[in-house]
Amino acid sequence: MSQYQTLKLDHQPSRFQAITACKCPQCREGKMFKYPFFRVDKFDQMHNNCPVCNLRYEVEPGFWYGAMFVSYGFSILILAVLGVVLYWFFNDPPIMGYIIPITVISLVSVPFNFRISRSVFLHLFGFVKYKPEIVVNE
Repeated sequence: MSQYQTLKLDHQPSRFQAITACKCPQCREGKMFKYPFFRVDKFDQMHNNCPVCNLRYEVEPGFWYGAMFVSYGFSILILAVLGVVLYWFFNDPPIMGYIIPITVISLVSVPFNFRISRSVFLHLFGFVKYKPEIVVNE
């Protein structure tokens, strides 16, 4: 039984795990955002550099404008899925039956949408390579 107590797994997070957890694309360990997404007053505050590997997150001036297009895609996806769900499960409600839930869900999902769109954009279009040797295993 003692042989299992010292077992140490070297786990390297995948790109998908790093994107969904909003981790640095270079080391996949450092957090991109200073506060959790449910802190509605501070959901948009990011670290300028990665706390682990010191990668600068804003690759170039105006880099985050591209994340708006990713955010727009996520918003359209939310609108389409919610519209289909409302149509099929609520038997095609009147127009306000679409407008109110879609607006509420879209507004409630702003912190999540903001963060995940920036994470996706940085990981896919930031041209930052994963360097596992940067992270020192303890």
